Amino acid sequence: MKKFFVMSVIALGMALAAQAQEYKTPGDGTTWTLEKLAEAGTYGVEKYVDPSAFTPLTFYIFHGDLTIAEGDKFQMDANAELRMGDGARISIEGEADFSKPATSSMAVPTVVTRNEETDEPIGIVVYSGGDIIVDGIVFEYAGLKFYGEHQVTISHCTFRYHNAKSASYALSLGTANSTYTVSNCTFEYADRSAIGSGANVPVNLTIEDCQFIKNGTSNGNYPQLNLTVGNNVTIRNCEIQGDPEHTMVGGLVVANLVGITGELNTLIENNNIYDNRFGLALYVTQNATVRNNTIKNNCYEVNPMNGGSGINVYDPYYSQNTTIMGNWIEGNLWGITVIGGKDINIGKTENTAADDYNPGQNTFLNNGFDGNVYDLYNNSTNTVYAQGNIWKTAAEQTQEAIEDCIFHKNDDASLGEVIFMPFAEDTGIEGMPYESDGLETVYSLNGMQLQGTTPTQKGIVVVKKDGQTRKVVKP
Repeated sequence: MKKFFVMSVIALGMALAAQAQEYKTPGDGTTWTLEKLAEAGTYGVEKYVDPSAFTPLTFYIFHGDLTIAEGDKFQMDANAELRMGDGARISIEGEADFSKPATSSMAVPTVVTRNEETDEPIGIVVYSGGDIIVDGIVFEYAGLKFYGEHQVTISHCTFRYHNAKSASYALSLGTANSTYTVSNCTFEYADRSAIGSGANVPVNLTIEDCQFIKNGTSNGNYPQLNLTVGNNVTIRNCEIQGDPEHTMVGGLVVANLVGITGELNTLIENNNIYDNRFGLALYVTQNATVRNNTIKNNCYEVNPMNGGSGINVYDPYYSQNTTIMGNWIEGNLWGITVIGGKDINIGKTENTAADDYNPGQNTFLNNGFDGNVYDLYNNSTNTVYAQGNIWKTAAEQTQEAIEDCIFHKNDDASLGEVIFMPFAEDTGIEGMPYESDGLETVYSLNGMQLQGTTPTQKGIVVVKKDGQTRKVVKP
């Protein structure tokens, strides 16, 4: 029998006395929606309508642990709100469809949230494989977790206030060799990390045009993005904003901590990373490219010996290959720290035809602490090339002045040398994020013209056709 109630939000809390129970659908090929689960009356899902809302709001309340059995399908309702009780979870062993139907209205989003302020739901866990689309859903206090081999596309979603009950990540990528694309999403105020996977779970992952805002509210040692290497991991056109009060929370980590093998290509480009404990860190074996990012004021580690790098290359096995170019690196405790690594190329301009040619074009400004400058710290035994860069911290652009910005063999004979001559001329372009509006020619912060970069990207400079440069203040 269909259960349908019309009631006000004020009276809602009085009707929720149900105890947590386990439920499972029969696996007979049925497509289950929240509406259909409520109609069945046997799965713990109750339907309500709030007529006092400007647009009448349909919402569903669920207490318990529901499994959509293999053979069945779960399809998320459009424009509905699922309010989950304490410890509530929906596990999907069959097909999963979180795409918004064509008839849905974006004015009323689909929401998965907690029921009461004291409730801590687990959220939704997907065990089945296959192609899955998640579009236009708001996840509050509840997580989204994947197992099974997937090709998942997640777009135009919001994840906020994740309570870390489903995993340490609001969006948890749980099975090796799956492929995920996350675009135009916002992740904010998660208890721990916004996105991540286990150390032994390599995935192919693209994250682009997303915002990560002050995640890590519990102030534990969890970066906002805690990623494991895969054959291809790309993070581009994103904003990663930290909270200075979260002194344990870094910006972005891509790590290989258990000896994962494969192509292991990592690309981090055109991002704006600021106000974190550290900016970005690359751990152990991978082939990484870090280019055209603004990495600024990642300086909120209370002990500089424990962090505060704009870019940290950490590889005691000397197996990582990393190219760093075109970045604006300012106001961090350490600009770039190199701890090990196989081939760390921060600029190699000697032979433009060489495979390892790198124009450099990184700008360093005011990285350091306690009156000491640490724009680049080579804490390895390798020779590191850092040619073609702009050392704005230096009192003047001379070899002697730039030497004072770098820590290497000349400061400690046990370390490798940094080869930083020749340097690049300072273009005078400041690193100021902006939102553009139809501007035409796109440049990096250091004046390098970029190909294939969208005019809306933050942290780069765009020039109009008439040659006038537009800048706006930082966020």
